Amino acid sequence: MAELGAGGLPVGDPALNYQEHELTERLKRLYPAVNEEESPLPRSWSPKDKYSYIGLSQNNLRVHYKGHGKNHKDAASVRATHPIPAACGIYYFEVKIVSKGRDG
Repeated sequence: MAELGAGGLPVGDPALNYQEHELTERLKRLYPAVNEEESPLPRSWSPKDKYSYIGLSQNNLRVHYKGHGKNHKDAASVRATHPIPAACGIYYFEVKIVSKGRDG
């Protein structure tokens, strides 16, 4: 089975290379003071730094909750692969909640 990269495309796929190049160029324009070799920008959720009730999919870009959600002890969190570099100044990201679950 082929190794998958960003967007679920096979590594080495020309479309993937184009997407990665476009993303890199856009991030350089948005955060010109950041040297990604020294301080990489967060690009996905960390499979190593998450609570056990958290599942990741779509190349670690999608998060789903696998817990019971009955009380505060069922809370869970996940961190990005890298912290936001201080050189960013202001950093913008969005999270879309697609379902509150059965018990909200």
